[in-house]
Amino acid sequence: MTQHRQFSRSYMLTAGESDAEGRMPLTLLTERLIENATEHANALGIGYADLLPLGIGWVLSRVSVEMTSWPAINEAYTVTTWIESYNRRFSERNFEITGADGHVYGYARTVWVAINFSSRALADLSAFSADRFPLDSRECPIARTPRIATPGDGAETDTYTFRYRDLDFNRHVNTVRYIDLILNHWPLDHFDGKVAARFDIHFHHECHFGDTVSLRVEHTDSGDICDIIAPDGTRAVAARLIWREVQ
Repeated sequence: MTQHRQFSRSYMLTAGESDAEGRMPLTLLTERLIENATEHANALGIGYADLLPLGIGWVLSRVSVEMTSWPAINEAYTVTTWIESYNRRFSERNFEITGADGHVYGYARTVWVAINFSSRALADLSAFSADRFPLDSRECPIARTPRIATPGDGAETDTYTFRYRDLDFNRHVNTVRYIDLILNHWPLDHFDGKVAARFDIHFHHECHFGDTVSLRVEHTDSGDICDIIAPDGTRAVAARLIWREVQ
């Protein structure tokens, strides 16, 4: 099998995909990252169909996105991905988002872990040979996902109950639904004046249909710190948003 160290796919942002400001939403970018990672993994022989016979699969554990600008309606953009590292438990995969003229919109870092579908525990990837994970020395110039602090006692709190359309095919809450929940905390005029410059999210535990969760948000000098607390009190998701003024 010919191993491709990088994988790219191009898109155009349609009006139906944009946010209320005519920009690419963070949720759509996250979907594109997942799509590109999935297609690259399939091409390398480490995709869903390859892992399923072993009863294991990939789960997105961490995402960090840093954007200097965002695609607008009718603008073309390309997402390119490559594997930075891997071991028997997880893989680090990076992304570059560029415009039609080659300018860079931004970068993303992700961490993917392998889990056992039955036990939901971490799985072992050592059954796959190293050539299935062709590493690329290409630099990703943004920092890795940091440890995200816990919001303090004065944090703002919202509650939400996950519904049918929040679920993926595993019947767990879809990755982007957590991001939707976080972004919906702010009013419309916030997004008219600010745009996300940096976003970090760490997925700790899965949520399910009918779970009523608490979103807590604390505004700090280093960004807005968020977490989603599951019904049993555990921290399901931790996130941080750093905003910049719209130019």
